[in-house]
Amino acid sequence: MAEAELERRWLAGDDGALALVHDRYRRRLEGVAYRIVGNRADAEDVVQRVFVALPRAAYAGTASLWSYLYRSAVNGSVNLLRSRKRRHGLEREILSQARMSGEAAASPESQILEGEILAAVAKALLQVKPQHRGALVLRIHHGLSNVEIAEHENVPPATVGTWLRRGREELRDALEPLLRDIGRSSP
Repeated sequence: MAEAELERRWLAGDDGALALVHDRYRRRLEGVAYRIVGNRADAEDVVQRVFVALPRAAYAGTASLWSYLYRSAVNGSVNLLRSRKRRHGLEREILSQARMSGEAAASPESQILEGEILAAVAKALLQVKPQHRGALVLRIHHGLSNVEIAEHENVPPATVGTWLRRGREELRDALEPLLRDIGRSSP
């Protein structure tokens, strides 16, 4: 099918157009995102977000569909890098503060605190829906990509992306009280 026909079907609201667009452009978009983020799993996540948002997107046919998707993948990749940079900056700041506090990493107090934090994370993980928790464990602990998780769980890769996003949100919500308590107890 020609790109113009695919765009016409998309703009007309054809129910099958999203699947056709996904089949045609997903791999190319993952390549674009991979060149920017440097990690295949992150590239798959970026492209997954592009396709999840596409039905609600403001695409009106003023540019080619490929151009619109390409720009969305680039923007999503750059946003991921910015988020990663902020997170790494925060991690460095926390490590710096820990070093300045003068406490040895192997002190009994730090070991107890680490154990309490790990227990709280494990407890919070139990509050995540089983499907979402399973996808998170396969990604974080086993390092599987969306496609590998999809094959393992026998579901479409799009479903895996949704499970991972929702699982992260549920875990973040479950950890919110712990993070608030840690923030209050900081000097």
